[in-house]
Amino acid sequence: MEPIVRKNARFTVVTPGVIRIEYAEGGAFVDDPTLFAVRSSFGDANVAVNNDFLTVSTEKLTLTYVGFEQFSAENLFVDIHVGTSGARWHFGDELKNNLGGTLVTLDGVSGERPLPDGIISIDGFYVLDDSGKPLLQNGWIKNRPKEHKTDLYFFAYGTDYKSALRDLAAVSGSFELPRKCVFGSWYSRWWRYTAEEFLDLVDQYDKNDFPLDIMVMDMDWHYQDWGHSEGEPFALYGYGHCGGNLGWTGYTWNKTAIPEPRELLSELRRRGIKAVLNDHPADGIRDHDEGYSQFVKELLDRGYSEEVADVTERISDRERENAGRDVVNFRFNAGSPVYMDAFFKHGLSRIEDDGVEFWWLDWQQDYLYPTVNGIRDLPHLSWLNHLYYEHSKRTGKRGASFSRWGGIGDHKHPAYFSGDAISGWETLAFEVKMTATAANAGCFFWSHDIGGFNDPVPGGQSENYVRWVQFGALSASLRLHMNGVEGFDRRPWTWGEPYLSAMREAFHLRSRLFLYLYSAAYESCREALPFIRPLYYECPESREAYEHPTTYFVGKHLIASPVCKPMGEKGVAESSLWLPCGVWYDLFSGKRYEGGSITVENGLCDFPLFVRAGVPLVTVPYSNRMTTAPAEELDIVIYADDENAGASVVYEDDGETEQHKIGKCRTTTVTYFKNGEEYGISLEPQGNFEGSVEKRRVRITVFGVERPKSNSANAEMEYDEKKRALTLCLDNVSANEPISVVFN
Repeated sequence: MEPIVRKNARFTVVTPGVIRIEYAEGGAFVDDPTLFAVRSSFGDANVAVNNDFLTVSTEKLTLTYVGFEQFSAENLFVDIHVGTSGARWHFGDELKNNLGGTLVTLDGVSGERPLPDGIISIDGFYVLDDSGKPLLQNGWIKNRPKEHKTDLYFFAYGTDYKSALRDLAAVSGSFELPRKCVFGSWYSRWWRYTAEEFLDLVDQYDKNDFPLDIMVMDMDWHYQDWGHSEGEPFALYGYGHCGGNLGWTGYTWNKTAIPEPRELLSELRRRGIKAVLNDHPADGIRDHDEGYSQFVKELLDRGYSEEVADVTERISDRERENAGRDVVNFRFNAGSPVYMDAFFKHGLSRIEDDGVEFWWLDWQQDYLYPTVNGIRDLPHLSWLNHLYYEHSKRTGKRGASFSRWGGIGDHKHPAYFSGDAISGWETLAFEVKMTATAANAGCFFWSHDIGGFNDPVPGGQSENYVRWVQFGALSASLRLHMNGVEGFDRRPWTWGEPYLSAMREAFHLRSRLFLYLYSAAYESCREALPFIRPLYYECPESREAYEHPTTYFVGKHLIASPVCKPMGEKGVAESSLWLPCGVWYDLFSGKRYEGGSITVENGLCDFPLFVRAGVPLVTVPYSNRMTTAPAEELDIVIYADDENAGASVVYEDDGETEQHKIGKCRTTTVTYFKNGEEYGISLEPQGNFEGSVEKRRVRITVFGVERPKSNSANAEMEYDEKKRALTLCLDNVSANEPISVVFN
């Protein structure tokens, strides 16, 4: 239905659970999207109006507006029809009982921090304020008219928290699936590595039996404070960041450390490794960069100097003195489409063409540049995330914006890194909690500095590091990173036993579960269902679901509860947690648990991780390149329990393009069924894509069953009496045809 207008107020029903509330002087309403809202559809509602009041009702809410004057607590309120609270919100009410969202960054964080709001609240509703935020017109930002005073989005959902995120997608845009490589193993360190050392790192990963998919090159990939040849020093200039280093921004390869960048990146690709480069763009392209002359020529050819004569900043006296010559540079200007077009073309694209996968946008300069040039009250981060994401699609791949979280609505530009946290048990516990509550803000794909960026006890927190790695093994990315400390880094094999073996086991677990995790990520985007989500998403009526913030679902069928405290004198870590109703099995020990409060003990090599009974868990054999290894073998594990049966979905695509959006992908529904004395498993694939596996080996293991007499595939079976485990292998079966095996 069309928006409903009464004098200077307008109400738009987006979905049954979301209504937009506007107030604009002179009726100056706006229909352009913003960075938060796309508003592409309108829902239906029942409308009643007379000379004194207006009501707008859906199945979830009723809005009442009395008197048609400027909004106040007396003349505008909303009643909630879902949930058990019968809540009412008045305009201007303080929002309470929010379940928390996620922080923009963990820079300098040690221990617990207050969390900003997400859209999920125990009250069953949330009001998101988009007032005053810039508009998007023809793909670019502009200031909103000052007459447009109020722009609210009222979300009503009761205890159906999942519907709130579906509504978020309806208002703000769909959740985007990151490139497959994002979900792999990353190595990163702020250190001046040479080309030979980068390749040696790959060799070390392989030699020590650890998987690796992405090599991150921190800011030392470009020149900072040494010369373009023979290490000859020269004076760089800029606005500086952290301790006066004026070379944080740069778009010229450091040929002293990496003399042949294309050769290095080509060799990394040959070994199955993607390269990601750090970028601090705050100083823009400056006259010492290789693309500078073309950059300036394009700006001047397009009339840039006249266009922004009032905001273009010439080189400062300090910079001129440092440079030792008379120079002119344009200030970084994210508010100009002309500047940013030239910046991407002559800065980033030129380097991407050497073989770079995507950029790590490391924006930390809001204290230098509080807002985007010419735009009121808009910090850079959310806008740059949008620009970098759109730019990254230029070669036909999915967008990739690896940056800090830009706030609610930034879910359209995954993935995210949480910044420079300080190592320690309290920080780990908070990071685990924050990753779960991030679901409430729509931030589904957090990547953390595993182990912590700053370690106050270098090399002295081995047990803490192991637990951090285990947490990372079930996160969106397993990315090791830290600052540059001489003689100390995050390579697991340098930490000695027993920590090395424990971390190797976690890395291998990640690799074996990779197909499950990638399938869960696809499901997350398709259904607006968080990749990692708190227990209360599935059990909103259970008090206990709210009392265990470090226990959460990973996808639909796994529950993880990372260990966040040191082991005791017995050499185990004791964890008290709560499982939803049903039957669950410990994935490490195979021990059976009924839903409810439990206490478990874990040694260094394992942690609380549970799979739902009766649901096929599809894994793959270990690979040292988990994100590119073809799924030529499927290992399907089922913990049978009484009459429990269930299904899971395996998702596959090319991992890089958006072809999956037009159906070029494969989903295979894997079902465990039971009928009297018969039980079995079926695989039903749908769809296909270029480069997909056509034939594969399927290995099925069912725990908790009696030895069968036969199977419908007439395949050889193995049976373990002690574990009551049946194993059957099917070789060279079609990945595109249904398979069903019945055991009698």
